[in-house]
Amino acid sequence: MNEKHLAQNQRIADNIRSHGWHCLHVLPVEDHQDCFTYSIGFGESCNAPEVLIFGMPREKAQAVLNECAWLLRNGHAIRTDVADGNILTGGYSVMFKSIKPEHFDDYLGTAVRYYQGKPFEAVVMFFPDRQHRFPWDEGYDYIPMDEALAIVR
Repeated sequence: MNEKHLAQNQRIADNIRSHGWHCLHVLPVEDHQDCFTYSIGFGESCNAPEVLIFGMPREKAQAVLNECAWLLRNGHAIRTDVADGNILTGGYSVMFKSIKPEHFDDYLGTAVRYYQGKPFEAVVMFFPDRQHRFPWDEGYDYIPMDEALAIVR
């Protein structure tokens, strides 16, 4: 591991020690990609999957992940393919879907480096539109989710 990665791993470890997790925002490299934000440390501090959020501004995504961290520390469990009404307000639920292992290096490279070969899980959090439809439902009208849907089971 090079010096830059060692310094980054130390910063991540410090944040996990202080806050229980680290937030990483990833900007698109190519035109067809979306920005996304993800947790590093949920696996280590809460025995929970890391969570990715696509297409949301950094501050908003970090606030949602912070709510996830608080819930996880207080006994909440992330379950895939089940509506979860604990994270958002207003009667809206989110849904988590597992990321296919072959996408970990491309989407979770920093977490893969941090965990240094230790297995971990990761999920994408999907948000409903105003009519409570998810991206796989007909008529969905919110954050574009094609890239996110392509990497989940």
